[in-house]
Amino acid sequence: MATIQQKIEAACAYAGITKKDIANRMGVTPSAFNQRLKTGKFSQEDFKLMSDVMGAEYVSFFKFP
Repeated sequence: MATIQQKIEAACAYAGITKKDIANRMGVTPSAFNQRLKTGKFSQEDFKLMSDVMGAEYVSFFKFP
């Protein structure tokens, strides 16, 4: 299973957006964003903002059989 960091980096690559672009839109430095990327500590609002920057839809849910 991919880590949060791997998922965000893959989404950035697919969208053609840099992590610096996302950091700027989130109002943090690229260094601070990269640190959070390493720990994976993002809120649902953070993921929503990232998805908006990437032109994507962020969906988070549990799916049971």
